[in-house]
Amino acid sequence: MRNLITIEPLTLLTTNMLKFRTLISAIKLNIFDVVQNVHDLKEIAGELELEIDPLERLLNALVSMELLEKNEDSYFNRPISTKFLVKTSEAYYGDFILMSEEGEDSWKELDKVIKTNSPVAGDNRARLARKSFTKAMHNNAQAPANDLSDLIDFSNRKHLIDIGGGSGAFSIILTNKYEGLKATVIEQPAVCKTVKEYVDKEGNKERINILAGDYFKVEFPVHDVALFGQIFHTNSDDQNKFLLEKVHEKMEEHGMVIITEFLLDEDKTGPLFSTLFNLNMLKGTKNGRTYTFSQIKSWLEDTGFKNIEKQHLVGPHTVITAYK
Repeated sequence: MRNLITIEPLTLLTTNMLKFRTLISAIKLNIFDVVQNVHDLKEIAGELELEIDPLERLLNALVSMELLEKNEDSYFNRPISTKFLVKTSEAYYGDFILMSEEGEDSWKELDKVIKTNSPVAGDNRARLARKSFTKAMHNNAQAPANDLSDLIDFSNRKHLIDIGGGSGAFSIILTNKYEGLKATVIEQPAVCKTVKEYVDKEGNKERINILAGDYFKVEFPVHDVALFGQIFHTNSDDQNKFLLEKVHEKMEEHGMVIITEFLLDEDKTGPLFSTLFNLNMLKGTKNGRTYTFSQIKSWLEDTGFKNIEKQHLVGPHTVITAYK
């Protein structure tokens, strides 16, 4: 049999784009929320106030994408949709998916970004302060934060500083599990109101403090754990080294630094998500990029940290730990 080269791999890449647009439309139309409780096609159409023909085409596509199941004229959420695409679920991921759509237009200009070596709209830190972005990051942080709480024992730790902590998801999950742990979430002033909303709703406000300020400028409190949760990829090498020096200066002896990132392989050609995210940082930030383990390890060693290790978390997330 001849080893034929076919167009199928390229067709699959194009199909992935169509699948993404279909998923976005289903989330916007509240398909998964309604199908969680209403299953008959006509009843779903009535609940959503949609005509049956276009709705049926969408539902059948979602069945083909393995997000719904179909039995005659009835539709049901698959477990993955019930867990991640129904708004009442604690693990809801829809805000992150919708945020991904916001960056779709800028991807169309990737060729221009590569030619000019400049982000699409400058270094847009204001975007990071929007509530929609913080909500999306809260979705994205749930799984790695829960995984981290199981992987590392914080029983003997007293004070965690959560640098650029977004919604405070890591601090909330870790302090909820470890009663002796307090946390300080350091975030931009524009984000702190949203952080407070999440802490009030999901956390323990007696043990989580919110410190408003630019993490490059604000004075870090004394701590025995410092967490950089998906922060390094926003910054340059020198900026990350500076942050590690700030942490080391205020860290108690035998303290621990924790870094979660989308690490590149040492030859920088994988994993796929990390290589694509590297392009995402190119088009959206002035200094951001994804890094290899050896790059981050060298910064930690130069700063004086020891016993540096990496472990896989859920999905594309990796955690690096080191000690003073």
